[in-house]
Amino acid sequence: MKRRRKRRNQWAWFFTGIMFLFLVWIMLFYDEDVKESGKANNSRGPVSEKTVKDSAAAKEEQPSYLGDIADIETGTVLDPVRVDLTQAAQYFTVNEIDEEILQYINGKSYVKNDNIRLDELRYLKLLHYNYDHEIQVGELIVNAKIAEDCREVFQELFREEYEIESMYLVDKFWTGDSVDSDTNSIEHNNTSAFNYRIVPNTDRLSNHAAGFAIDVNPMQNPYVKYNSDGSFAKYYKDMEKYTDRAQKKKHMISHDDVCFQIFEKHGFTWGGDWNSSKDYQHFEKKE
Repeated sequence: MKRRRKRRNQWAWFFTGIMFLFLVWIMLFYDEDVKESGKANNSRGPVSEKTVKDSAAAKEEQPSYLGDIADIETGTVLDPVRVDLTQAAQYFTVNEIDEEILQYINGKSYVKNDNIRLDELRYLKLLHYNYDHEIQVGELIVNAKIAEDCREVFQELFREEYEIESMYLVDKFWTGDSVDSDTNSIEHNNTSAFNYRIVPNTDRLSNHAAGFAIDVNPMQNPYVKYNSDGSFAKYYKDMEKYTDRAQKKKHMISHDDVCFQIFEKHGFTWGGDWNSSKDYQHFEKKE
């Protein structure tokens, strides 16, 4: 009897030991599983303070792109990392002449007349590469009928990284007279379009007076007409350096130049193809 009780006690202790070992094994397995699960969750969960700081610093180092240039002053040179070249079209806009622009041009490049109304003109804000190959803000006023063509032309020139030294309204160079102001703009190598004026030495309105003409890089592309004695009919500063078009100096427009090719593609004619005179800066289009 005692022997049986002793054997039962031995079996009881044996099974108790087995259960204890089994529980220990379960606890060890569960602990490892929890650790692995924690690692996996951490890879998708909250990040360390250092990681957050590093991420914030990286964002500060990457400037945000400009959404538009409407409020940026003409002539401003932009940091190229701020310009989204993949969405460059947003920086080329066509707008009606607002009150601010009217106040700037009224009594200068624009005067009340019977030939061109204010609502027939459009103001373009755009980008161009200057002679230092920096991205610069420019502006033009053109006729509403060719405004979209002009927007596309200058967008394509920008895409080609074509250099235009400056692009301000002619009013920036105003001297009190429309013809003399045009000369002043030219001698500052300024690309411009609308200016209600006559053709020099005539009583005939220029195509600029209706916003149908644009002068590009006029210093390197002068208006050339000779008098009977061989003198220039109209002289501009340093123009003699650029009358020999075979030189093909930088920024001189020719049939091989991408500027000519883009304007021609959009239906513009070039003053360099005129017969009695040559106006190498001049592109015009009438609808």
